[in-house]
Amino acid sequence: MDPMPDHDSPAAPAITHYEVACLQTRARAVSLDAAQRDRDIRANLARAFEMIDYVTAFGNSEVRLVVMPEYSINARWEKLSLAQWIEIASPIPGPYTELIADKARQRGLYIAANMMEVHSDFPGRFFNTSFLVAPDGEIVIKHWKNNNNAWVFPYTTPSDIYSEFVERYGRLALFPVARTPLGGIGLITCGELGFPENARCTMMNGAEVLLHLTSEPHNMSHGDVRNWEALRTARAYENKCYLAMANIGMYEGATRGLHGSHGDSSVHSFDGSVLNKVNGGGEATIKGPIDLEALRRARAKPFHPVTLRAEMYAQEYASWPGWPSDRFAEEPIESVEQTRSVFAEIVAERRRRQIDRAPRS
Repeated sequence: MDPMPDHDSPAAPAITHYEVACLQTRARAVSLDAAQRDRDIRANLARAFEMIDYVTAFGNSEVRLVVMPEYSINARWEKLSLAQWIEIASPIPGPYTELIADKARQRGLYIAANMMEVHSDFPGRFFNTSFLVAPDGEIVIKHWKNNNNAWVFPYTTPSDIYSEFVERYGRLALFPVARTPLGGIGLITCGELGFPENARCTMMNGAEVLLHLTSEPHNMSHGDVRNWEALRTARAYENKCYLAMANIGMYEGATRGLHGSHGDSSVHSFDGSVLNKVNGGGEATIKGPIDLEALRRARAKPFHPVTLRAEMYAQEYASWPGWPSDRFAEEPIESVEQTRSVFAEIVAERRRRQIDRAPRS
């Protein structure tokens, strides 16, 4: 797959003023039984499509781009074996993404969605994958989630199989951007928001609009919900990008509870201001305006990314005791205990180098 397809062609004239819609959906945890799982996935998609029909209706909609949440199609929120996760996951493209393609063609939309994915190039593994479907039904980019498999589910990330991944798809596939009539569109998945490199590298590859597909519960400790909202403001401002976030609205059949999500889906301007927001959880849709001309004028003025000291920072990153590439290249990740052990090794190394100090208790 071309990681940066050019849909911005003379046959598809540029659209510089439009609306982006965020779906805060009710997501059903899918069954471990294959037949029931198929029904669950189709029900999740059917409800999302009803919400798309609503947000693009009434003749006054300028929505050209729709964002769905992470884990809103084929997920469960509990500890499972690798084999069970592989059973739940689905190929992209596949039968369920074709349903999304049908809706994109019907409404003339770009639709960003997220699924647990199995891929024929990497048997015995599964991925947390966000993707963008064009109005012609084509999947124009796929973004394999880069961060957070140390804490949640044992999906493989590109860095875990870095050499083979880059050899197959190229380095740009790590932070892909779709060149479209709606501008450069990039994807960020859930906890990647907390690692500024994801948004920054996606912007560096040409993103003007960042779509944040996420699944954020209430029970994040020590003000994390408030902090994540601040990070969205920061990611939009520091990269001079629009940012549209779609969060789960309600969990159906999940142990964390029906109202376990804080919701708060939002659209941010490139100056960090909030253009629209859902106040709390529950099912909802919001729209926000995109003005690419204003963004492009702002990018012609002094701003942070233009003055980025990339060469200087690169030297510091190269010496940093961070997550190792190709750590799980030989064998798939079986459980989060394995990734947590890597985390513990890095903590120990940081203390050995006297970057950090261990707490007294």
